Amino acid sequence: MDKTWPEPASVPGFALPGLSVVVAGSGWLAGILLAAWFAAFSPFLLLCAAIGALLALAYYWRTRTIRQPLLALLFLILGAWRYTGVLPANDPLSIAHQVSSRVVKVQGTVSDEPRLEGRTRLLKVAVEGITTPGSTAWQAVHGTIEVQISGTSIEDIYGANYGDQLTLQGKLGAPPPHGPADVLAQMTFPRLTITGHGGNSLVAWLYHWRVQFMTLIEQSLPQPYAALLVAIVLGLRTQQLGPLSQAFNVTGTAHLIVPSGFKVTLAAGLVASCMRWLYEGWLATKIGGSRVRSWQRWLSTIIVLLSIGAYTILSGAGSAAIRSGVMGCLLVLAPRLGRSYNIYTALAFTAMGMSLLDPLVLWDTGFQLSFLGTLGIVLFTPHIQRPLHPLTRLPGGHFLVETGAVTLAAQLATLPIFALTFQQISFIAPIANMLTVPLLGIVITLGLLLCAVGLISTLAAAICGWLVWPLLWYMSQSILICASIPGAYLSVTTLDSRLAWLYYLPLSLWLLFLLKHRSSYPAGEKPNIPRESRSNWGRRLLYAGIAITIIATTAIASLPSQATGTTIIDFLRVGPTGKPAQGEAIFIRTADAKTILIDGGLDVPSLSQALDNRLPSWQRSLDLVILTVPRTDHLLGLQDVVTRYRVGTVVDGGMLHPSATYARWRQTIQEQQLPYQSLTRGNVLAVGKYTSLQIMWPGAQLHPSNSIQDNTLVIRLMAPGIRLLLLGTAAQSQYALSQLSSQTTSGALGADIVQIVGDGQQPVRKELSLLVQQAHPSLLIETPPAKQKKGQATDVTAIKLPETLSHIHTVNVGKAGTIEVTGDAQGWKVAPP
Repeated sequence: MDKTWPEPASVPGFALPGLSVVVAGSGWLAGILLAAWFAAFSPFLLLCAAIGALLALAYYWRTRTIRQPLLALLFLILGAWRYTGVLPANDPLSIAHQVSSRVVKVQGTVSDEPRLEGRTRLLKVAVEGITTPGSTAWQAVHGTIEVQISGTSIEDIYGANYGDQLTLQGKLGAPPPHGPADVLAQMTFPRLTITGHGGNSLVAWLYHWRVQFMTLIEQSLPQPYAALLVAIVLGLRTQQLGPLSQAFNVTGTAHLIVPSGFKVTLAAGLVASCMRWLYEGWLATKIGGSRVRSWQRWLSTIIVLLSIGAYTILSGAGSAAIRSGVMGCLLVLAPRLGRSYNIYTALAFTAMGMSLLDPLVLWDTGFQLSFLGTLGIVLFTPHIQRPLHPLTRLPGGHFLVETGAVTLAAQLATLPIFALTFQQISFIAPIANMLTVPLLGIVITLGLLLCAVGLISTLAAAICGWLVWPLLWYMSQSILICASIPGAYLSVTTLDSRLAWLYYLPLSLWLLFLLKHRSSYPAGEKPNIPRESRSNWGRRLLYAGIAITIIATTAIASLPSQATGTTIIDFLRVGPTGKPAQGEAIFIRTADAKTILIDGGLDVPSLSQALDNRLPSWQRSLDLVILTVPRTDHLLGLQDVVTRYRVGTVVDGGMLHPSATYARWRQTIQEQQLPYQSLTRGNVLAVGKYTSLQIMWPGAQLHPSNSIQDNTLVIRLMAPGIRLLLLGTAAQSQYALSQLSSQTTSGALGADIVQIVGDGQQPVRKELSLLVQQAHPSLLIETPPAKQKKGQATDVTAIKLPETLSHIHTVNVGKAGTIEVTGDAQGWKVAPP
């Protein structure tokens, strides 16, 4: 595994090649920074200067006092030359020169996995050609642009994904102000055509499995714990993580939920430990006796290297993960090549390699935090540990000192970057990290195990979910509590980036002073005490507590859900906090504990949270999922639900002319191998022993109409003590209402409660009034439309019933919030909102 900080023997000095790498790397990085500050350098003059420095270095190579300065000078010039070569000003074919208000066509290839931002997808496209509409001549260009398109899935079978070759038509705008450094322009909602597929097939395969593993985790855990595990193990930040993201930022623990080098290191160490059987276990004894054959060690090394590369890509292939992946590979390869591993050499080599491929990586926040954090841990941890050393005499003191020193060292090295990026300075970070970081290895191990066994058995994945759930609960609660402490962090909104250099200058001088005047520690007082000799009481108590929690939680989770004898119907208010409701969703738990979800709304995170609040943490199944109308504001949430839950049966009323959204819905059902039924008038679904669903509409032949509301699935629910008529969007269809009234007797429509999707901006149809009179309800529940029309107010407006229906009590979900109705043998009642 990559060392958190180096052993003392590797710190004081370097072998000659190692020192040369550090000197060259320092010069290279300094050259890039100087070229960024003084953009007037000529690439040709820099190249000539580099040739001169190379000749001087060759001449004075045997003179030690001159060799290292010349080596630094050579790489400083080369770094500046490399940076000036990527500047758009020095590149006439850069896509940055094409930014204008005119409409253009661009050809390119999606070069990275899409990212989600709200209900849009962000694509990074490596462009290859540009032209104007109507022209057949393509002009060669290059560079990366960011493209924003509609979508809510990372991997969209009907959209653009990694490796797809595209033709885009739209306007090229300036790059986003706080976007990636390598993005030179952007397009917003262009006309997009997929013309082929390219990219690296292995990377595409790993990205695909990354999404599959995310789905497995979401099927095995409730939200937001599934989103937290996805972020920890795979580096994906889904919408459901939103409420926790800010808490992680302000407590200085954001490195837990983003792709980081520490996670790659843990995964590499886990694989390396598993590979020891090749040369230390029973197999090695049988094959090679006490002498382990060289090929066994090399096979183990190759497997570890491949695992590091695979997990680096699975965790997002961010700059932090790539940095750690390269250093991890060097750590594994060094002993096989007969070399000693030095962390300074590895850092210099990795930074040079990454910036050689892309000099702009130095302005990537992930790279800055990872590189400076690692360097800070190496340099500052021993000096922070020394004054804290008396605490090691306390129970668990070694653990507290080690974790606190590492956290403070990393925070000390990255404070300006963190403040400028997140506009916050965390004072609670050491405590928050001590509470959570020790569990990171266990959580990643269980998360990877869940992904592996989930490919074989969903039950085994669910068991892994039960095991990791209490740890995720503990981590999330610890972070939330730390974030809520007064004075835990300081918000800084107006900071000058030049303050970072004023911060690092005295910090560097202080470090040089410490290194120059370092003294040996007295015997027995050295902070870097070998792990084998440390007192493990604190760690043992921690692990014992974790084991007891896991056992107790698993025992409770194994208890089956008990029938309550009461039917519970929740009309969910689906939508972000503080914003209007966005579509309808109805969750039903029958008297014998069967579960039904009708429609899903437009906002996936709020639906996920609502469902997980109403289901036991261990239950990842729904007996029945119903789509009443294939509109986006009913369908989008269900699209997510059928991938995260084990669904017994999926029901809808079909569609005459399937849209792309409905086609994706049916494709997802097929991929998940879910039982599917298309129901029409006259069908009856029995859900458990006491509940039945009568399909009242549409007819056997769908009505040929451009309005999909005309074929809305109308359902009448019959349960002990309660009758419910779900009209949904049929309340807005004159055809559906008139056909229901004329073809159905009043007794067949009788209901205690009628539910509709209404629009307070429109008058109530007379057909709806007649139908409601036939049903004779005591309560009318209205779900407002998900989207307000242009020019309408954004607040929720309830429908105004005509005088003939004024005696019916009306409740609006958008205004009142989630409405819960319960029914049993004694009758039904509405819980106060």
